Parts: sequence; C-alpha cells; structure tokens
Amino acid sequence: MSPPRLAPQEKKKSDSRYYLDNRSRVAVIGGGPAGSFFSYFFLEMAERAGLEAHADIYEAKDFSRPGPAGCNMCGGIVSESLVQLLATEGINLPPGVVQRGIDSYALHMDVGSVRIDPPGHEKRIAAVHRGAGPRSLLAKRWDSFDGHLLELAVKKGAKVIRERVDGVAWANSKPRLLTKGIPSEEYDLLVVASGVNAGALRLLESIGLGYTPPKITKTFICEFLLGTEAIETHLGSSMHVFLLNLPRLEFGAVIPKGEYVTLVLLGRDVDKELVESFLNAPEVKQCFPPDWRIPADYCRCFPSINIRGAPRPFADRVVFIGDSGENRLYKDGIGGSYRTAKAAAKTAVFEGVSAEAFRRHYFPVCRALAIDNAIGKVIFAVTRLIQGLRFTRRGILRMVAREQQAGRRPRMSGVLWDTFTGSAPYRDVFRRTLHPLFLGRFLYEIAAGLFSAGPDGGYKEGKVSSGELGKKYQEGEIVVRQGEVGDCMYVIQSGKVEVVLESEGKEICLAELGEGDFFGEMALFEKDVRSATVRPLGEARILTVDKKMFLRKIHEDPSLAYRIMQKMSRRIRKLNSELMRTVSASLEEKTRDVLPVKEEVRSATG
Repeated sequence: MSPPRLAPQEKKKSDSRYYLDNRSRVAVIGGGPAGSFFSYFFLEMAERAGLEAHADIYEAKDFSRPGPAGCNMCGGIVSESLVQLLATEGINLPPGVVQRGIDSYALHMDVGSVRIDPPGHEKRIAAVHRGAGPRSLLAKRWDSFDGHLLELAVKKGAKVIRERVDGVAWANSKPRLLTKGIPSEEYDLLVVASGVNAGALRLLESIGLGYTPPKITKTFICEFLLGTEAIETHLGSSMHVFLLNLPRLEFGAVIPKGEYVTLVLLGRDVDKELVESFLNAPEVKQCFPPDWRIPADYCRCFPSINIRGAPRPFADRVVFIGDSGENRLYKDGIGGSYRTAKAAAKTAVFEGVSAEAFRRHYFPVCRALAIDNAIGKVIFAVTRLIQGLRFTRRGILRMVAREQQAGRRPRMSGVLWDTFTGSAPYRDVFRRTLHPLFLGRFLYEIAAGLFSAGPDGGYKEGKVSSGELGKKYQEGEIVVRQGEVGDCMYVIQSGKVEVVLESEGKEICLAELGEGDFFGEMALFEKDVRSATVRPLGEARILTVDKKMFLRKIHEDPSLAYRIMQKMSRRIRKLNSELMRTVSASLEEKTRDVLPVKEEVRSATG
C-alpha cells in the first residue's frame, strides 16, 4: 500500500504547514471508540503542547439506551494487548463497563474441544456492550463501553453535540457541518470517525476530497438471554471459538456477557443460511442448555465491517480514522481504532493538519495495518484449508491439548490465542507458524492422529467470572518480592498496596499506591532485580502488563512512555520531599539533644 500522491495544489498548500493554535476548533463525526479516543488524546496532547484547542463530537446515538438506539454493532471484545495499553495510558475499564472478564478460550471442532489458558490465568480480555445492552433488556444493569470512552473525552474538555450530520460545506477553505440544514461554525480540522454502517461516509464520498470508502463485507451479530446460571454451567469465563467446515465462514464465536451471550460470525458475505447452519451445528449446540431453542425474536443484525481500508484516508483539514480509514481485519477493531485515532491526534497537534502532514505522519500507521491485514488474509486462507481436512483439525486439537500440560511450550496455543484475541500482529503469528519446531510438532500430531480413534483433548467449564479485569490478591499475599527478577509492570485496578523495603531484618514502608497507580515499571527498561516488596492492603485487583508487548508498542508509539516517565518523575519528587523532611526532622532532633549538653558545659566552665 504505497502513499497516495498529492495533487500539485495540495503540495503547495502542504508547504505552508497548517498548524493549530489556541483558537483552533476540531469537529469529530462519530462518538464511538475512534472518535472518543481521538478527542481524548488530542486534548491531552494539546494541553502538553500548550494549546487551548476545542473539540466537538457529533454523535446522535444515546449509548445509555438498550438496543439499536445505543448500539454500534460490534462483538464487543477488548483485546488483551489493548487492555494493557489502556491501563498504561491511565484508562482503566471499571467492573460496571466490563460485563465479563475473559480468562481463556475454548476451541471447538467436530473432532473435539479444548480449553486454552494463558500464562498466569489472569483476566485481561474484556467482554463489553457497546451500548447499554440488547433491545430485550428490561432494566439497565451495565454501563456502555462507548459511553464510558465518550465520558472520558468529555472530562478532557470535549463537547458532545447530539445531532446527526447531514452534510459538509466549505467556507474559507475550512469545513462546516450541516445539521438539520443549519451550518456550524468553521472548523480547522474535520475528523471522520463514523463506522462503515453510518451514512456519513456516503456524504463525504461526493464532496470532492478524493475519498473512496473502505471495502466491506457482511457479518452477523446477535444476543441471546441465557441467564447467569446457564452461562456458569455451559460457558464459564471462556470465549468459545468454533473452527467448523462451513462454506464462507472464517470465524464463529460465542461470548458470555452478564446474563447474555453474544454470537459473532465473520466471513465472506454472511447470510441467513450460514447463520442457520452454524446454530444447528452439534459443536455449537453443546455450548447451550439441552432444552434451549432459538427464540422467535431476539436482538440481531447483519452489520458491515471493513476488510480493505480507504486508499486515501486524508485531505487538507480532513482525516478518516477507525473503520472509515483503516482497521484490523476481523479482530481487534477497537484496538485498530485506538491506533489510528492516536496517530491522527499526534499528527494534528505536533505536525499540522495539511494533507502532506497526514500523508507523512498518519498514513504510515494505516499502511502498516494494511500490510498486516494482507498477511492476515493469508493466515485465514490457510485456516480454511485446515478446516476442510479432518486429519489436520485433529492434529491441531492434539497439539493444543498437549500444550495445556505443565512445562509444555504453547506453540500452537500461542498462535491460536493471538489469532483469536488480536493481541499480536498477524505478521508475528505468521512468522511463528514457520518455525521448524512448530511445523515439525504439527506434522507429528497429524500423523499420530491418523492412528488414534475418537476425539482428543477435552474441555472443562471454568468458574464464571465477574465483570473485572486483572487478578485478585488478598491481604498478606506477595505481588512482587524484593530481590526477584522482574519481567512485567503492574497497574492497580482497585484497592491499595504498600511498597516495602526490607533492610537488615527490618521493613520500611516507602509508599502506598491506589487505583490507577503502577509499580514494577523499571523491569520494563532494565534487567535488574526488584528493589522492594509489594503487597496488598486488604483485597486488591491488579493487572499485569507484559514486557515484550509493551516494548513492541513503545517502538511503534514512543509517546506511551510519556505517562510512565511522568509518574516516575512525580514519584521521585515525592520521595525527595519525604527524604528532606526526614533529614530535617533528624537534624532538629539532634540539635535538641546537643543544646542541653552545650548549656551544661557552659555552666560548668563558668
């Protein structure tokens, strides 16, 4: 995907470098994840740069309402890597937003089923409702994920305008938005963050920007009310993934959320026939109660998703992000929105809002996603071949089942985990499948499976989890022990911990940390032992941030390190203040002890 060429007049404009100032105003069409992420990061970066810029988010949907009125038509999975990245950005997902913390995947095929557990058995995948829930919801029980992100943007200073955009006009080479026929004021930048199912993209296609919408395909998403007890018995805390030999089906999943389950089908032009074939498959039916039947009426839709990005997702004073620009293929669409939104915000604040600025500093992120998606298409093509052969399906199952045993390296499990979750780029997944040990083991299991009878592996339901992320620690447990070698950072989701220095058999409390704070960050940057012990004060819920994942993201986006450096700076400043107070108190105490002695000496000597 080569950078699009600019017209001569655009090159001339780009030479003047349109920069934002304190009077600049930005319009964002769409208050979903892409629009909210952009507004959040834009206002945060503008504050760092000393700009008093303004952001208006045009969003007609009410995310507090159940059903289509507040739904953005998405499976609602926040990937493992994105949960960690958001935690380092200071964005924690509260239990009211997370309907279910996912701690494992259950893989189902006609040859058997197996559960894939990640190292640490920690809940780092969030199942969420984009709105308030399905249309059958009688009472609001959960908060909307999209609504939560929008609220964070508002707290940063964004203004939400509850209007639908009907058109775009230009005045003085600046965009103006039309709502109910009334033009807005001029904006210095227009950010298009609407999904491919919205009508805004059709409006922008015809206004002379050279914009071509992304290529799309149909999917299927629905919600079934099962109840907490049935979910605990049949689904547990796992996301259930199906690799079935059904034409046109790339991926099928059943995701537990509160009292509901979300069913997602991804593939090529999913239709009613494919949906019926999937729901009637024995492998799918075993995940539901024996007496369960498909209800006559339930919340469902056939939304479109982006499978090839827009060739030119920018123009002077206009940028397209999320689904309207470029996004992840099939998986981790919210993560793709995060990446493009942050890249666009960084470009607008620090590089300008010309087409040339976006071409040089924003488009490389879109191009990297597009290249990775091309590799993803190869992976899914190979997956389709494997799905069509029973002996290869059996080989996958045998290899995964053996890897769940202690001490086994999770080669196939890791590949499937990252493919299902979207936690790693497709290029990393593909590279691991080419490793000689991976291929050799896979071929061995295929050959062994030819001489075995019956399904291999097994699936055991896990205990149902609450809407929380991370791992719970009780008072007295050790999270980090002084002297141990560390390879991860920790972010506190709830509760408090104490940081204790052990010296000469004594303990010195260095600090108490609470929700949103992190510790162990030095392990991400240097190979050294832990300098202190950390343990909870009461019950605490703590999320682990992997070193490998974080350093890879730091390489892609160095601004991630800013918040860590900022926190470390504040912590050092606080420790210096505490040290100065301690030294001052010690000097005062010594002075009080010395003065009486001097007085006695003076009296004795006359």
